[in-house]
Amino acid sequence: MAAAPKSMKKKSYHHNDLRNAIVKTSLKFLLKRKGPNFSLREVANELGVTHVSVYRHFSGKQALIDNLTAEGFRQLRQYQTKELEKAPSDAMSQLNALGTAYILFAKENPGFFALMFGQDREDETPESGREKYNAEALSTLIGVIERCQKEGIIIQGDPRRLALYLVLAPHGYACYSPADLAFISPSDTIQQAEVMAELSVISVMCNPPSPEEISRLYFQ
Repeated sequence: MAAAPKSMKKKSYHHNDLRNAIVKTSLKFLLKRKGPNFSLREVANELGVTHVSVYRHFSGKQALIDNLTAEGFRQLRQYQTKELEKAPSDAMSQLNALGTAYILFAKENPGFFALMFGQDREDETPESGREKYNAEALSTLIGVIERCQKEGIIIQGDPRRLALYLVLAPHGYACYSPADLAFISPSDTIQQAEVMAELSVISVMCNPPSPEEISRLYFQ
């Protein structure tokens, strides 16, 4: 008897295994198709399970997208916490750590990053938690900026406006794909993330390094 076609073969998953598999497969589709341009049936077919099995975990596609968005923001928060704990406790090091965390998260989780920051969000519901998690991340950054201002490290001004400016460079760098930055070795990702974070702050420092110091520190 001929083997059944791949599309007809059904795999067996434990409850949590299938949920995790759905998440991973959806992220692959998100990245490959540059957005949530897929159906739950396609996810099911890719996994070799019935689409009914997928609906046991997510009531619909929007519920899945909202869940992925919330999980992405939770993981970004974990990256922030990890980098803040690793960095020295002084205000400038903590500020640079937040920039590093943002870039590392984007490079190591391109599917999440594409969903969180690169897509049309008209159909998103409060279940995604975007507003809550965005507010928490921004509050963390603003708090560190205010510390830097009190210590005379960066210029005075609206901390929120400074925060929006300081995320531009890390975000721009994070948006480039590995192919776009093929001249950068994957092993240099952390170093490049740290450099980008530090460079983005220089323009708002009260006593920035001299041009000669910047050249020596970052471009030799």
